[in-house]
Amino acid sequence: MLEPRVSSAPPISERASRILVVSPDPAHQAELVGLLDQDGYEALKLSDVDELIRVVAEFEPDLVLLDAAQLSTSCVELCGELSALDPKRHLPLLVVGWHQADEVEVVAHLLAGADDFIRDPGAAIELSARIRARLRVKRLVDALHRVRNERDLLRRDAESDALTGLMNRRALERAAQSRVDKRERFGVLFVDGDRFKQINDGFGHLVGDRVLISIAEMLRAGLRPGDAVGRYGGEEFVAIVAGAGPESARLVAERLRRSIEALPALKPGPERVTVSIGTAVFDPRSPEDVQSVFRRADLALYAAKRAGRNRVVMHTPECEEALSPNQSSARPSAPLPRVPEVGQ
Repeated sequence: MLEPRVSSAPPISERASRILVVSPDPAHQAELVGLLDQDGYEALKLSDVDELIRVVAEFEPDLVLLDAAQLSTSCVELCGELSALDPKRHLPLLVVGWHQADEVEVVAHLLAGADDFIRDPGAAIELSARIRARLRVKRLVDALHRVRNERDLLRRDAESDALTGLMNRRALERAAQSRVDKRERFGVLFVDGDRFKQINDGFGHLVGDRVLISIAEMLRAGLRPGDAVGRYGGEEFVAIVAGAGPESARLVAERLRRSIEALPALKPGPERVTVSIGTAVFDPRSPEDVQSVFRRADLALYAAKRAGRNRVVMHTPECEEALSPNQSSARPSAPLPRVPEVGQ
């Protein structure tokens, strides 16, 4: 049977802490609830331990007082069940002995998950102090969880593309730099939507956004957990394939190209969506940096565009030779000769 009791003196500027008193003994309940009322807590009495898990979920107490004398050996089991309920939520458990408990009993409760054990609840001042101490720890733990959650949200926002949910350019470059620092081999895939301006001009930017989201979903689904993928800017995406050599990078790129080409038509929208992909591989034995390997993949992407789009092109020396000295730092505006290509 549940008997809610609301404290008459809640703490100033914050809600009264909720405390659940679990005891089948009416006299023990009355003594504990009386003490809690004096200290300004919101107390709830529970006699039926079979209802404990449900009541904890509904009442969401800040602390649970367990009567070890009346609950007997089941109190140890309850400590274990309550401590395992939600690893992310700190729920202090304070066991009240009501008798001269020996060390074995105290240790058994503490090892099962209890945060504290008090042998003599008649010492009201000590019990009140222990309750306050446990609630203070809970406030600190809860505050730490909130700070961590807010930090994680801020970090995710700072590293995520708002439209697609993929990594943004900064996060991608950081992920690539980490692999370079560790001297790990990886493949870089520059993926660019074909004739995307025509999609935006013909169907509007909302449809264009839907196309980008569809491409992002296919890229995410087509890569392994150890890989990385993000939106580099506009309709351009970059994938980092861990451990990939030239052939592995090519095969992954070709598989991604085919999966995007097979996307169902959007209504309204283009009948078919295709991408061009340029690939390059970072060799840990080389002195190359992140910007250099990204540049090589970008040059291969440009070669794929000039060779007819909707294809994969690996970076080769011909990609560099196709650029004049005046175009060495940017994509050329003049037509390029056809370069070796794969995956047609």
